[in-house]
Amino acid sequence: AHATARRARERPREDRTRPPRDFTMNALVAPSTTRVAARVASPASRARRNPRAAAVGRSATRRSSIATASASASSSPSSSGDRGRRAVLSDAALAAILANVSVGTRAARAGDDKMVGAYLPEDATVPGFYDFTPDAKRTPALRADALGIYHIALPPTWKEAPVSNARSGNYCQPRCDEATTEVQFVDPTAGSVQIIIIPTTKLLIAKNEPSIEDVGELNGLINAISPSITGSVAVEPEEIVSAEEVKHEGKTYYAYELLTPFAEFGLHNVAKVSTSKNYVVIAALAASEKQWGKSEADCKKILDSFRVNV
Repeated sequence: AHATARRARERPREDRTRPPRDFTMNALVAPSTTRVAARVASPASRARRNPRAAAVGRSATRRSSIATASASASSSPSSSGDRGRRAVLSDAALAAILANVSVGTRAARAGDDKMVGAYLPEDATVPGFYDFTPDAKRTPALRADALGIYHIALPPTWKEAPVSNARSGNYCQPRCDEATTEVQFVDPTAGSVQIIIIPTTKLLIAKNEPSIEDVGELNGLINAISPSITGSVAVEPEEIVSAEEVKHEGKTYYAYELLTPFAEFGLHNVAKVSTSKNYVVIAALAASEKQWGKSEADCKKILDSFRVNV
């Protein structure tokens, strides 16, 4: 034991000590600089410093990958078949979309303020036209049983227009003293038609449920009822283009064509007139010069179809 201790004391000093640390500035800075350089060079660090550039780089990488994948797919034997199948599927999807649009368009047309061809039945006597025959609850006069049911045929594109409460007679039926409007239909390209009723008492007719002949003769009655037809003053004799008497199933109607420059609803006014109970009933159609030039034939068919007490 004494010998071992002696040998340990005799061991050279440099063997019992570690090499001295290098505390110079270079030794302290170098590792830190190396770590910073590594962070600067890393992709994550670049992305934090410039997010836009990093996003552009990623987008370019994705485009390159997609282009490579597309090129690989097009070079494969089944690529033409896949394209054909995709084309068929695309055509089928497009057809389905168009079908849905068509159905939606037809559905949107249904309703009182839409085209009559979407919801009225086809007329039995006028091909391509649609039958408007109101029920007994349709208007104030019909609800009050002051008027018989009437009928008129309309082209499919015409639409019903609202009638104000004052014009409809809702406030005075069944004892209205003034002319009122039952219904109105319009087509901006063709004109407008109204069913107008005038109490026979307003025309100084005391007879109960008179015929049109009882109310007045053909050429005399137009002076009394023309303001309701034109929405203006009474017509002058030179504004009456034609006047005729027609019969349907034994009932007499007066038919008029007027050319009235001061009319409210249009230069051309045509009307067909008869009676129902204690009212004079008028189908009055108005059109501008442009509308009349395009739709004269249809307008005359509308008037020809008018019937009362059906």
